[in-house]
Amino acid sequence: MSRSSNIGVWLIGANGSVASTVVIGVLALARRLIEPVGLVTETNVLKNHGFIPFDNLVFGGHEIRHSSFAFSIREMERNGVKIPRQLVKPLLPLLKRIDHNIKPGIAFGSSKKGEALPDLVKRLINDITAFKKRHSLKEVIVVNLASTEPPVPEGAHTKTLAALESAINNNRQDLLQPSVLYAYASFKSGGAYINFTPSAGASIPGLRQMAEKAHLPHCGSDGKTGETLVKSALAPLFNYRALKVLSWQGYNILGNQDGQALSNPAVCKSKIMSKDGILAPILGYQPHSHIGIDFVPSLGDWKTAWDFIHFEGFLNTKMSMQFVWQGCDSILAAPLVIDLIRLVYLSRQRKEYGELSHLALFFKKPLGTNAADLHSQWQLFNNHLNRRHRKNSDAPR
Repeated sequence: MSRSSNIGVWLIGANGSVASTVVIGVLALARRLIEPVGLVTETNVLKNHGFIPFDNLVFGGHEIRHSSFAFSIREMERNGVKIPRQLVKPLLPLLKRIDHNIKPGIAFGSSKKGEALPDLVKRLINDITAFKKRHSLKEVIVVNLASTEPPVPEGAHTKTLAALESAINNNRQDLLQPSVLYAYASFKSGGAYINFTPSAGASIPGLRQMAEKAHLPHCGSDGKTGETLVKSALAPLFNYRALKVLSWQGYNILGNQDGQALSNPAVCKSKIMSKDGILAPILGYQPHSHIGIDFVPSLGDWKTAWDFIHFEGFLNTKMSMQFVWQGCDSILAAPLVIDLIRLVYLSRQRKEYGELSHLALFFKKPLGTNAADLHSQWQLFNNHLNRRHRKNSDAPR
C-alpha cells in the first residue's frame, strides 16, 4: 500500500493508557515485534478480507493533559502495565514524533479561557484537517478513548442536526458534552467516528442524521472488554436450558483514570446504563439486577468483577453460580480498538455509512441493532463480512 493510502487515526484522550497501548501495539505489530494475540482481524477466519496494514496507520489526537507517550509509558508501569523495555526502546523515537501530532483537547465543564463553542469546534475541526493535510492522508478515523462523561440531557438540541448546530452557535455549553463536539468535528472534517466510551458521542439523533447526510460510518458505544463480555456470552446459557434467572448481581472494582472518573455519581450513571442494559434483550425478561462500581486507586490499570447469578430450575429449586473476571483494562481494550479501526476503514472502502450495526460484537451498548448476546452478535458480524466478501469476490473483473 502506497504512502498516499495511509489513513489517520485521531485519538481522543491520546495519552491515556488505552490510547498509548493502541499506538505502541500498532507500531510493534508493524515491525513484527509482537504476535497479534487478541486481534480478531488477524485470525485465520477474517485476515483474508484485506484489512489495512498496521504500518499504514498514522496517529494523532487530542489530549487535555500536558503529557507525552514516554510519560504515559512510565505512568502505565506504575499502574501495573508491564510492557517489556526491550519492546518499547526501539519505538521511543517513533513515539516522540507522534507527540507532535497531539493537540490540546477539551474537558467536561471547561474549555480554553474565553473560548466559545463555535470557536472551540472550529479549533477541533482545524486540528483534524491540518493533521490530514500535513501527513497526506487518504482520510482520518476519529476514536473516542476519553474518560466517561455524564449523560447528555435530551431535548430539542439533540433531535436534529439544525438544532444541534444552533446550540453550538449559541454557546450552550450547559447542553453539550465534549464527546458530542468531538463527534461533530469528526463528521464535519469528513472522518468516520468510533465511540469506545459510554459517553453520548454520535448516538444522539442530530449526529446520526449528520453521519447519514455525509455518508460517514460510525459505531459504538462502550467497548465490551470484561464483565459485560462474559455476561453477554453466559446469559444465553440459561435460555438454552430453560432456566429462570431470578437475580444477577455484579460488583466491579477498578483503578486508573477511568475508575477515578466513575467515582463521580453523574459519570457513573452513564457506565451503569451501558452495562445494565443487556439482560432483558437476551433473556426476554428483566430479572432483579444490580451493578456496583467502586474506585480502588491501588489497582492501577487492573479491574476485578464478581458476579452472582441466582436462578431457578426444575421443581422450583433455586441454585446459583458465580464468576470472577480479572484483567488489565488497557491490554483488554487496545486490540479491540485496533480491530475497530481496521473494520471501520473496511466499511469506508465498501462505501458503507451510518450506524455499523454489524460491529455490535465489540460494544456494551451497540448502535443500530437489538442483538445483545455474544453469539447473535458474532453471527451478525461474520455474516455481514462474509456476505460482502463473497459479493466482492464474485464481481466481474
